[in-house]
Amino acid sequence: MGINYSLNIQTFEGYYDQWSPKVYQYAFNKTRSSYLAEETVQRVFIKLWKNLNEKNIDATVESQIFCIARTTILDLIKEEYNRKKLLQAENELIQRYSPQDDYYAKQLETTLQHIINQLPEKRKQIFMLSRYSNLSHKQIADKLSISSKTVENQIALALKAIRKALLLSILMLNLF
Repeated sequence: MGINYSLNIQTFEGYYDQWSPKVYQYAFNKTRSSYLAEETVQRVFIKLWKNLNEKNIDATVESQIFCIARTTILDLIKEEYNRKKLLQAENELIQRYSPQDDYYAKQLETTLQHIINQLPEKRKQIFMLSRYSNLSHKQIADKLSISSKTVENQIALALKAIRKALLLSILMLNLF
């Protein structure tokens, strides 16, 4: 039986009333989830409405409904799998967090600020402009009236000093 594409709302409601319980049962049997079954019914009939009004399909309503239902169930299962996977990853991240992490982060920030403050004044200024003000080497050079190469060298020396001091700090923490 082909579909009359000059479908009106009453005809569509008739399809919905006739087929929605069967689609629900089909989806529930496949997913064992009332939520996914209800979602399947909604998506199937939304897609059916669009198909009936936009496409010229030579198929019975029943075959269209169950073809749409099958692909919708697969889509929903994939969505649910991805959602659960994301929640699991989030839970693992939360479980790995501890209040000690905040303490160590604050301690590291304090140590880093102390190390930066010990840099020679010009090197400290260049480093701060680069890392905290996010200025490019050229912008820093223009602002301080120095060459870009000087900026590059000063940042490299600052990073080297910071790495060395942080390494010593970490070693000291691990020893005591």
